[in-house]
Amino acid sequence: MTTSPSPGPPGRMQRASGESRVTFDLRDGKTRLGDLYQRDPCRVLFPKPELGEPPQAVMITTSGGVTGGDALRMSVEIGPGAEAVATTQAAEKIYRASRGSVACTIDVDVRVAEGAVLDWLPQETIVFEGARLKRRTVAEVVEGGSLLACEMVVLGRGASGERFASGLLLDAWSVRRPGRLVWTDTLRVEGETPDGAGFGTANALATVIGVWDVPLPHFEKARALLETADAVRAGVTVVNGILVARLLGEATAVRHATIRFLTEFRGRRLPRVWHV
Repeated sequence: MTTSPSPGPPGRMQRASGESRVTFDLRDGKTRLGDLYQRDPCRVLFPKPELGEPPQAVMITTSGGVTGGDALRMSVEIGPGAEAVATTQAAEKIYRASRGSVACTIDVDVRVAEGAVLDWLPQETIVFEGARLKRRTVAEVVEGGSLLACEMVVLGRGASGERFASGLLLDAWSVRRPGRLVWTDTLRVEGETPDGAGFGTANALATVIGVWDVPLPHFEKARALLETADAVRAGVTVVNGILVARLLGEATAVRHATIRFLTEFRGRRLPRVWHV
């Protein structure tokens, strides 16, 4: 189902209010699409996966980018025993906000049931100079389920010589087990990236989150892989049973290092849209 937003009052710029919800279930021994809802400018595509790989959901923003006042919601739910990969078609662009406009918002909800497996692997979010973004991602993972998630943010368009010197990025992540919060983290950058946050001259940060019942073997593998990362600063830890890895540096180097890390960590290529 897809509907278009109603036009705003005369003289006021129309803002996007989009939503997508996708659910995968295990039926007859195979993971299948269980439910789908989409409202412009949010859409979901389902490309044919590589042989032997689980189904994929590819999120699209048909407006070509997000700007001040826009509000997007995305939800991915994996039912008991199912396995799927969710990603985005391309980098999400957050455009400069007009004077006096409120921040754009992106809310992401991820749910993984018992025995289910989800790889949530969106491509990078590019926050233009003067943009204002508030993003919140909440993942709920039942015991017996597993989640591998990655979020990458780029501050300014470095290839064009642009620095992120004004604007706002408020990026919040939470992981919940049933009935309890097990990990939360918020990055706030307002104007120039603060030296105190460890950015230095870096303009990109990738964060990889892993949730498993037994995280230690995954931690040892991630640490060994990141020890060989070059051109970026990288590290990994386990906080309250949640694996958290970070890669920090120049945007192109961070993207390449993240692709390499995720490919080797997963033992399979990233979805084709990452390589287009």
